[in-house]
Amino acid sequence: MKINIVGGGIVGTLSAFLLSKFGHEVLIFDPDSPGSHASGFAFGEMSALEGSGIPDPLLEFTLSSFNAHKLLIPEIEGTSGIPTNYQRNDKLNLAFTSEQANRLQSEIEWQKDVEGFEVSWVAGKDLFDIEPLLNPECIGATHIKDQSSVEPYKLTLSAATAAEKLGTTIITRGITDLIFSGDECSGVKTESSEHLADVTLLTMGPWSKSASQWIGYEIPVRPLKGQILRLDAPGININTSVFHQSNYVGLKPDGLIWAGTTEEEVGFDENITNEARDQIMMDLLTMIPSLEESRLVNHTACLRPLCIDSMPIVDKVSGFSNLFIATGAGRKGILWSAAMSHGIVDMILGNASDIKGLEHLKLDRF
Repeated sequence: MKINIVGGGIVGTLSAFLLSKFGHEVLIFDPDSPGSHASGFAFGEMSALEGSGIPDPLLEFTLSSFNAHKLLIPEIEGTSGIPTNYQRNDKLNLAFTSEQANRLQSEIEWQKDVEGFEVSWVAGKDLFDIEPLLNPECIGATHIKDQSSVEPYKLTLSAATAAEKLGTTIITRGITDLIFSGDECSGVKTESSEHLADVTLLTMGPWSKSASQWIGYEIPVRPLKGQILRLDAPGININTSVFHQSNYVGLKPDGLIWAGTTEEEVGFDENITNEARDQIMMDLLTMIPSLEESRLVNHTACLRPLCIDSMPIVDKVSGFSNLFIATGAGRKGILWSAAMSHGIVDMILGNASDIKGLEHLKLDRF
C-alpha cells in the first residue's frame, strides 16, 4: 500500500516509521526538514499525570502513550543510530501559596492510585533534600517519581531517519491541494507535481486548519506559540524537573538548563521576543533563584497545534474512505505522539488498537 503523509513533525515521522516497518511505501511531504517546528523545539517532558484532558477523559490514552514510548524509542534509536536522550526522571510541582498547595494535594488523591508512578506530597526539609536549589519560599510540592523525558529534536530526527532507512521518502515540498475521486482521496498536489496514493494522512500540526478548504469542513486547530530558553550554569546541578503552574526548568543531557514557557495567541508568528525572555527568567528565578547568574545560550520559539478543546484529533476524515488526520496535541505533543501514531496507523491498516481512549479523539466531536 502507498501512503502519503502531509507533515514532517513527530506524529508524521513516527507514523511513517510504523507504516514502513509493516512494509508499506510511504512519502512524507513537508516544506521544511523534520523537526523544524514544534516537534523540534518543545521541552520534551512526558508528564503523564497532569495537563489537558487528564484525568478525564484522557488518562488512559496518556498512559498508553507514555508506555508506548518505552518500546518505540529504543526501536527507533536502534534503526536510526541516533540517540534521543530519553531518560527517566523525577518531577516536582511547586506550591508557593496555600491555594496552590490545596489544589496539588487534591490531585494527589487520584494520582497516587495510577499504576507505575509513585506520587507524594513533600514539604519542609524533605523537599529541600530532594532539590536543595529550590526557592526557600516554596511551601511544598508534589513529588512524582518515574516520569520520563526526551530531547524532541533528536526524537523527531531519529524517527525520520529510521523511517527513511526502512524505505520512507521525505519530499521537502508543501502540499497545495488534495486530489479526490468520489469519496476517495487519491493523492496530493504540490506546486509542480501530483503524487497518487492509496491512503493520505494529514499530520500538519498548527497548519491543519489550512486543510479545511480541502476537505470541506472546519478543522478547529490553531497555533499556540511557546518560547524556551537554554542556559549555561556551570556547577549548578538540578536534580529533578521543576514545575510551577505552566512554567518549568530542568537540566538536560546536553548539559544545559532548559526553561519555559509562554502561551501566546499570536497567529503564525515564530519570532522570539525580549518580553518572553524576561518573563521566563522571572518565572525561573521564582523556582530556582541561584540561576540568576546563568548565561543565555539559546532562545527559541515554536507553534504548538492547539485544538479548541485542548485534546488531539486522531481519526478517519468523515466522508472519505481513505483520508486520515492526527493533529492538535498542544503542549503534550511529544508525550501523546506515540499513541497518536500507533492509533492512526491501526486505523489506516484496519487493525484493532491497543491504544485506549481513541474514542474521545474523533473529528466529528465538534
